[in-house]
This record gives sequence, C-alpha cells and structure tokens, in this order.
Amino acid sequence: MIKTSYRKKIKKDYQCKNLRNPFFHKTKKGRTKKSLYLSIIVSILLLIILFWFFGFSSFWHLDNIEISGLTRHPESDLKNIITNQSKARRFLLFSEMNILFFDKNKARTEILKDFNFAGVEVKTKWPHTIKINILERPYAFIYQEGSTYYYSSADAYLIKEVAVNPDDLKKYFILENKTPITLINQDRIDIPADYLNFILNLSQSLTAYPELKVENYQIDQEFRSISVKFINGPTVYFNTKLIASEQLNRLIIVKNEKIKDNFSKVNYIDLRYGDRIFIN
Repeated sequence: MIKTSYRKKIKKDYQCKNLRNPFFHKTKKGRTKKSLYLSIIVSILLLIILFWFFGFSSFWHLDNIEISGLTRHPESDLKNIITNQSKARRFLLFSEMNILFFDKNKARTEILKDFNFAGVEVKTKWPHTIKINILERPYAFIYQEGSTYYYSSADAYLIKEVAVNPDDLKKYFILENKTPITLINQDRIDIPADYLNFILNLSQSLTAYPELKVENYQIDQEFRSISVKFINGPTVYFNTKLIASEQLNRLIIVKNEKIKDNFSKVNYIDLRYGDRIFIN
C-alpha cells in the first residue's frame, strides 16, 4: 500500500502578528514636547548666565593700571584719566569698569589731549588690567621766547610740562625767537619744517668744530636766514635756502685763513650770498 503524503497549503496571516521591532520604540508626542520645552528653558538660563558673567560679573572689573615708558610725569596723572573713564557707561547698559567694554581708543585720545606724547598705546590684559605704553618725545633743543624757555622735540613740539633745567642750557642748543610776534601755536613752534631741518643739520655739522661754541640761534622773521651767535665770537648769518655744510666750510676757511686770531673781534660774518662773504 502506497501512502501519498501532501502538505496542506495554508496562507499565513501577518495582520494579526505584532511585528514591532523591540529596538525601535516610537516616541510619544507628549514626551517630545516636554523635552523641547526643557531644552529651551535650559538655553535661556544659559544665555542669561553668560550675559551676566561677561556683562556684570566682578570677574572683569578693572583693578590694576600698568604704565611703561613714562619718565617726566607722575603716573597718578595718567591713572586718574583711566579711573575717571571707568566710571562712564558703554552702550548705555555696561560700565567701562568692565575691561571687556573699556574704550581704549577714547582713553588714548584723552591722554594725548592732556599730554604731548609722541605715541600712546592702550591695551587690556584680561581679566583685571589696563596696560599703557608711552612714547615720550625726546629733547632736541631748547626754544626761547622772551625770558621763557621750553624743551622742544625735533618736530617742533614743545614739552611744556617740564621746566627747563638750567644745566641743560649748555647741553642743548637754544633757538631764540627774535621776531616781534609769538611763534607758539598751541603746543608747537609755528615755523616751516625745512627751516627747522636746516637748523638741526647746521647744529649737527657744528659738532665737528668744538672750538666754535654756539650761544644761540636766532630766528629770522621771513624764515630765509638764521643768525648764529658764537660765544666769544661774531654773529654769523646763514642762508636757509642753501646747503648748510657748504656755508659752514666757507666760514671755517675765512676764520682760519683771513680772520685767524681776531675771530672774537669780528662783529658779524654774512654767508647768505654764496661765494660773496661779508665781514664786519
């Protein structure tokens, strides 16, 4: 007897099966909104904390002022400028006591307004310090107007804050204003740059002749000549439109070959006309 086996074909029903993957859970809508609200609140709180920390925290308060390069003034004068500015407001809301909002450009302008420095640099050193680097104008000569003396730089800026030391009258040459009007315009001598450069070059050239000791230089009203009064010697007139060294060479030749030992007896020597030299 042969048994015939067969499989009964049964169509599987997937509709009643729970096919949800246990590793992927569907997030509930309520939980999503709650997480979103929580994230927003945390972000707002974080922003408030950061705003307070950088804008109002005492961590950034100005506590120290460092000054370098200052030799002619007390440091307290500059520190007072910084301290007074730190009491001001910045952007209406913040205080300049917070060095993050301290206006360095404004501080530099205020310092230069009160002091005749060649340069000022203002830096912030976090979290509590303002650093000020000063470049003072070096003395080049002494300017005299009437009975008053001032130190002056090579670019004709007067250093009025410091009284002239009598010993320096022999150390620096004296440029005297013999004209009937003042040449001081604010903190500067109001003379042409090429005129002053001629005087500086002449003064430098004269250092090669230590026997010629200058008493002072006297300004011409029309800025075309400069008269040099020598100690125990004559007044010599130089043409500021000609080369200083060439005129000085003529003076040395005249002194050594013609005047010789009578240099102290000469009233004046006029070198303003090139090869034509006039001696009185």
